[in-house]
Amino acid sequence: MSHPLIILTGKTASGKDTVMAKLLLQSKDIKRIVTTTSRTPRAGEKNGVDYNFISESDFRQKAEDGNFVEWVEYGGNLYGTEKTQIMNNLDSGLIWRIDPSRAGQIKGFIGKTFNQNISAELLERVLVIYLTVDDPVILQRLKKRGLSEEEIDKRMTEDKLFWQQYHDAYDYVVENITGRLDETVDKIVKIIQNHGS
Repeated sequence: MSHPLIILTGKTASGKDTVMAKLLLQSKDIKRIVTTTSRTPRAGEKNGVDYNFISESDFRQKAEDGNFVEWVEYGGNLYGTEKTQIMNNLDSGLIWRIDPSRAGQIKGFIGKTFNQNISAELLERVLVIYLTVDDPVILQRLKKRGLSEEEIDKRMTEDKLFWQQYHDAYDYVVENITGRLDETVDKIVKIIQNHGS
């Protein structure tokens, strides 16, 4: 059990990417699962690092061939997790940043995707961590990102719905308090260590 499969999820604008980056810096034996997407790279994004960028037709072909553990259409683009991201890294700890609705169903996806032996091993390693932040902070962060009132409302409403639907599937809930990132990361590191013992 020394190689956890950490599912990192949480509310919109709860600092998932920041927390993940810090965890990866601190834990050299944990690798990041890189999501595949059909969207075009944003300024500064690197293929194979931030995402695996492919065309929509290639993505749909991979989906048809059963190459994804899970995939979803979001904001007009396709996002998915390729099986190889897990199969090629079975001997490492892995961190998988994913949205709350997918995280809530992750155990089902693993059970359906892999053969019985591998899925049983992966399910033992799974640790779903949900990051939460107070709503006023999220509101402020989303406004800073320049999102419309409508989009902000949509995202925050979705968060509440996902929480109601899937909260039982999250193993731990960690509050990511503004200005106390190290504390958040330390809490998660302790959770991972206790899970492995």
